[in-house]
Amino acid sequence: MRIILSLFIIFILNACASTHENNQLPQVVKEYFDTYSQRDNFKKFMSYYADNAQFKDIIYGNSLQGKDEIKEFLNWDKGEFETLMGTKALTVTKHTYGKNTVITEGYFHTFSYYGQKLGPWLFVITLEFDSENKIIKQTDWINYTPRANFLGGKNMNEVLERKEL
Repeated sequence: MRIILSLFIIFILNACASTHENNQLPQVVKEYFDTYSQRDNFKKFMSYYADNAQFKDIIYGNSLQGKDEIKEFLNWDKGEFETLMGTKALTVTKHTYGKNTVITEGYFHTFSYYGQKLGPWLFVITLEFDSENKIIKQTDWINYTPRANFLGGKNMNEVLERKEL
């Protein structure tokens, strides 16, 4: 009986430790997307990324390695950006959580970039986190429109084509 009770206590403690390890991720994700949506503190936004983070924009064909490349690519000071429908840049409609991954669905609101009206755009963003809840991998699936403006990106399917040869 003592052995069973000891095993039960160890099981409960392990379960609590596992739950504790992951329970901060939803808060980190919420804060990340709140910061992204407000689009007024780029330094804070970049603080969510690990130094060795990877970033892929599947539709547009961008593949970035490291926080510095991501920072240059996402630079909020680049261009003339203005939200056109209120103050929020985006709205999240759903999060799906894994152990260290979250898949977020939502949409970017209509905005102006260099005077051109763009959006709204549906998105699915996958974020993978390290043990310190820093983003180590981001994959964006964004329904860019007008399509004609965004079809010139790199064909990321070439990797698959080479594998099939």
